[in-house]
Amino acid sequence: MSRLVLASRSAVRVKLLRDVGVAFVADAADLDEDALVADIDDPAEQARLLARAKALHVAQRHPGAWVLGGDQVGAMVADDGGPAFLLHKPRDVAHHVAMLLSLAGRRHTFHPAVALVKDGTVVAEVADRVTVTFRAFDEATARAYVATGEGEGSCGGYESEHRGAQLIAGVDGNLQAVLGFPVLLVLPLLRRHCAVEAGLLPA
Repeated sequence: MSRLVLASRSAVRVKLLRDVGVAFVADAADLDEDALVADIDDPAEQARLLARAKALHVAQRHPGAWVLGGDQVGAMVADDGGPAFLLHKPRDVAHHVAMLLSLAGRRHTFHPAVALVKDGTVVAEVADRVTVTFRAFDEATARAYVATGEGEGSCGGYESEHRGAQLIAGVDGNLQAVLGFPVLLVLPLLRRHCAVEAGLLPA
């Protein structure tokens, strides 16, 4: 049995790790994430706190194992120069369409973070930042995308690895970070602390 645990059952995170050959088991944290970050405004700090909390929570069920927790928070700067407002998952069709239209022709930023925990101790953390620019599009395009069923469970309401790529004009940073799990930062972390348990290639 793998001694590396991913504190998530996110299909995207699971696929990203499996595609690069990491050996692990998945065990979701099931925490009240909104309550954990209710008093934190900074999206990067929210992501870091959530990553730590998930890993620490799941580590209680896996003594002696290495546990990876990850999360991502998206935000967009207001047009008036005010504080950034957070991106959420769509509540319904109307909210989904409105969210996509608010992003059209503009830039938004994702803050993914990952924590590695063992027996209640945060051993290492990594974080990234990536900015996505959407092309300009109208309501018909937004509704056509929503009708595909994509993005319903995604921060920002789109999936960059699928049809959502058609909405993107450019990405400043690592595209994997847009998916919520910066694998190119996670692999060195695993190599440094638990390469054997993660089934990685020899150093």
